[in-house]
Amino acid sequence: MESIETLEKLIELQRTDSGFDELEKHRQAFLDQLDLNQGKLASLKNLLADEKKALETLSKNRKTHEIEVGTLDTRLARYQTQLDEVKSNKEYEALKVEIEKCKAEKGQLEEKVLETLFREDEQKVKIQNVNQQIEAEEKKAAQDKRDLAVKIADCEKAMAEKKAERKTQLAVLPEEYAEGYEALRDRGKKIAVAGIVEGKTCGGCHMTVPPQVLMEIQQNKKISRCVCGRYLFLREDS
Repeated sequence: MESIETLEKLIELQRTDSGFDELEKHRQAFLDQLDLNQGKLASLKNLLADEKKALETLSKNRKTHEIEVGTLDTRLARYQTQLDEVKSNKEYEALKVEIEKCKAEKGQLEEKVLETLFREDEQKVKIQNVNQQIEAEEKKAAQDKRDLAVKIADCEKAMAEKKAERKTQLAVLPEEYAEGYEALRDRGKKIAVAGIVEGKTCGGCHMTVPPQVLMEIQQNKKISRCVCGRYLFLREDS
């Protein structure tokens, strides 16, 4: 009977640990959500910086083109003055060619200025949209942070209760089984007390349990262990 009571205590301890593990999983999920929100904000802010940089580049290019247009205007004015002063048809025709070339180049640059102005307007709309996204995401993140803080606090409170419960349960276990159970948990075996599945396999490692061990479990002679080290018990559906 002592073995049955000890096994029941082991099962209860595992239920407590499973509850703690589930709470920890939820708590981590809430923390991950906070990180995800911050990641979204960071990505949007990086995008905003890139869009602003693109606008600065467009503005710089436009100003360069405008300066070049001004330079051509000055050159055209000079050519026009020279045109009135030339003394031969050859010089006159040469200046006319240069004037036409300047006008054509100026026309191309003016088109580039207009095109760049249009692209700047488009870029400003993009920046406005990203700013709106950031504002919306910041509001959502702030609300999520408040909501998640409550959930995290609830989890941590429940986890503290599970820890206290665990400490009590562990204290009433015979030392041999307490140490054995803790060793399994330390090795990463979340299931340290496994039920027999389909009447023959360990619910932890899914290996077949030897018939002799199954008989010992069925007869409640002693607490048996699987070759994987887990404590075994008969499930109600076995």
